[in-house]
Amino acid sequence: MRYFIRALKTFIYFTLLFVLIIAVFVISGTVEPDVETMFRDGYTSLWEILGIMVIISGIYPKLSYTRSVPGIKGNLSANRVQITTLMQEFGYEVEHESVSKMTFRLKSRGARLARKYEDRVTFEQDGEVLYVEGLKKDLVRIISRMEYRLNGGE
Repeated sequence: MRYFIRALKTFIYFTLLFVLIIAVFVISGTVEPDVETMFRDGYTSLWEILGIMVIISGIYPKLSYTRSVPGIKGNLSANRVQITTLMQEFGYEVEHESVSKMTFRLKSRGARLARKYEDRVTFEQDGEVLYVEGLKKDLVRIISRMEYRLNGGE
């Protein structure tokens, strides 16, 4: 269900962006406000564009969200304070905390909106393995800094 919601949010985001770009063109007088003259094949082109956005929206969540295992010493309970400090440096705040799981959300509403409110980063201890789940581009930065700090780099 989460995958479908992410795909739907992405489709809405792309559609709004497309409408905004077309509106700027119409307001600036670059194109006429008629779909038949705006696109080479008129409404057929519009449906093709929407179809492409549906396909991209269906693929995007699979490529953008991930679950990783960072190479750090210790477990969640041993590194809880360092992880919280690190996440605060990246602009996150604790959303939920339990013995085996910590969830963070971005503090900035603007950054959350830019990420379609899919900004949650979850640290979960499952036996001896620590999993980190979230947006891939954020996890790359977070995990690399976390590995550096928690393995004695700083």
